[in-house]
Amino acid sequence: MARKSLKMRQELAIIRSQNIDYENFENKLLDFQDGFGKNVISARTNFETAIKDIDATIKKLEKIKSSLTTSSRQLRIANDKTQDLSIKKLTRDNPTMKTKFDQLKSNKD
Repeated sequence: MARKSLKMRQELAIIRSQNIDYENFENKLLDFQDGFGKNVISARTNFETAIKDIDATIKKLEKIKSSLTTSSRQLRIANDKTQDLSIKKLTRDNPTMKTKFDQLKSNKD
C-alpha cells in the first residue's frame, strides 16, 4: 500500500509538472501573440500615416506644378509682348515722341 501510494504521488507530481509546463508554454504563446499583434497594429498605423503623408505630398507637388506651369505661360506671353514691341508702335499716337525719335535718327545720319 505504501509503495502504491508513493507511486501514485510520483505520478501525480509528474502530471502536475506536465500541467505546469503546458501552462507555461501556453502563457508564452499568448504573450508572443499579444506582442506580435501590437507590432502588427503599430506597423499598420505607421503604414497608413505614411500613405496619408504621401497623398498630401502629391497634392502639394501637383499644386506647385500648376503654379510653375502658369508662371511659364505668363513668361511666354510677356516674352511675346516684348518681341512685338517696337519704336513705331510706341510712337503711333504720340506726335511728340515721334518727332523726338525722328530728330535722333536724323542726327545720327
